[in-house]
Amino acid sequence: MSQSNDILEPRIVAVDSHELSLVDDYIQSYAEDCESLAYALNMIEVSDPASKGVIIAVRAALVSINESAIGLSESIMTQLILMPELEVNPYEQQ
Repeated sequence: MSQSNDILEPRIVAVDSHELSLVDDYIQSYAEDCESLAYALNMIEVSDPASKGVIIAVRAALVSINESAIGLSESIMTQLILMPELEVNPYEQQ
């Protein structure tokens, strides 16, 4: 996140960067939680084929959610970085 902020620093964007940072952190946390749950499911041993199928399906869904969240986070930062810079004229006192 700090690397992205270094790129955004000289830019003015029409968004609240603090709020976007919080949203991005939430998305990344969500992705990490899904990944952890998917790995935890690997530890469950069942002999019933139907139960194995359910565990595999849930793990696959968690991995998919994880990948989508990572992509969303990257997309948010990429769109911000690619926004054109705006020229700001200093405020002139009269």
